[in-house]
Parts: sequence; structure tokens; C-alpha cells
Amino acid sequence: MIISKKQKQQLDRFEELLLLWNKTHNLISKSQTTSIKEHIEDSLSIAHLLGRNVMDLGSGGGFPGIPIAITNPKKRIFLVERKQSKAAFLLNTTTQLELENILVVNQDSKELSSDNFPSPLEIVTRAFGSPYKTIEATKGLLGAPKNHLKLMKTHPPRGIEGIPENYQVEKIEEIDLKGKDKRRILVTITNKKT
Repeated sequence: MIISKKQKQQLDRFEELLLLWNKTHNLISKSQTTSIKEHIEDSLSIAHLLGRNVMDLGSGGGFPGIPIAITNPKKRIFLVERKQSKAAFLLNTTTQLELENILVVNQDSKELSSDNFPSPLEIVTRAFGSPYKTIEATKGLLGAPKNHLKLMKTHPPRGIEGIPENYQVEKIEEIDLKGKDKRRILVTITNKKT
């Protein structure tokens, strides 16, 4: 992926804002503050596997949504975060970085409906919870045809065999993280009924 000078500056500013807000808002753990560049790389590693409309579920500190939005201005990114303080950080950062392709949604994902978002929609999670819990939290979004759930997982993935019976694993894609020994995958789950 080729990153422009402006995008590099935005990514650096994102890192600065994240560290600044993290002092008072606990957006990411202390151990993660030393590896923000790795989290950015991890976020960007899936951008080419995503379509035009992307929802970052449980966005928290903005991973993977903000790095993807910075480097893919044609994608529409929805950052869903139910905690007010984290949503405030996302809104502030989006405004400061002048990211017009992001919409921050300060709501519980269980209250969201596919009617309020463009289709097809890809719902991405990095550290939301088990596949079962994630499906339960996104049922209102996965009811629409062409909407997919995409889980960023380490290999081998845990909990996939325990997904609700109306859902299926459509595909598992390898994510190439240069020089990393931890194998990462992107698991796509769909609703069989749509």
C-alpha cells in the first residue's frame, strides 16, 4: 500500500492524539502504548480485503477504522462505540484529522439496524469478544443481504465452531503481516437466511 505524505502526517497525528487522550480516557492498555505503529499496520493489513462500506465495531481507540479511513478516502467508515468517552475521542480525532469519510456512532451495536446503513456493509472487529457474542451483538445488521461480519483473529481461531446455527463461516483469509510470527486471519461470517 502506498501512503501519501499527507496520510503519513495524519497517521502520526492519530498516534499523538491517541497517546494524549489515553492518559485520561483509558482507550488502550498501557502495554499497547508502545506498539501503536504495529496496531496501525495490523489495521491496514485488511484494508484491501474490505469493500466500500465498513463498520468498525467497538472501535475504542480507533482500530482498525481510523487508519483504514486515512489511507482509503473512498471507503465510508462507521465507527461504532457505545462508551461515551471513547466516542468523544473518536469524534474529536475525526474532526482534527478532517476525515470526511467517517461517521461516529455512539450506540450499543444491539440497537443498530441495517436500515440505517448502506448495503453491502462489512462489519469488522478486532477485539470485540467471541464469535458467538459478536454475532449476537450484530443481528440487526446481519439480517440484510450482502452484509458480512469480518473477524480479525489469530490462527487458529477460537470459538468459530460455536456460532449460532443460522450463520456460517463463508471464508478465512490469511493476513500478511511482514515479519510477524503471529499468524493473522480474517474470518467472514454470513447469515444463511439472507
